[in-house]
Amino acid sequence: MLDKIEYLRQKLYNVIESGDQLAILAVSQELDILIARYMLHQLKIQDKCVS
Repeated sequence: MLDKIEYLRQKLYNVIESGDQLAILAVSQELDILIARYMLHQLKIQDKCVS
């Protein structure tokens, strides 16, 4: 999952350079969702370790 986050982060930088606002928004949203999923996944792992 971290590889996908890194890929999207790099893609976002490239899209920002292009100046295409809709593409920036789309990639940014995709990255936000993936980061949120990753964070939730990490919280579930920590919860299992603490229990």
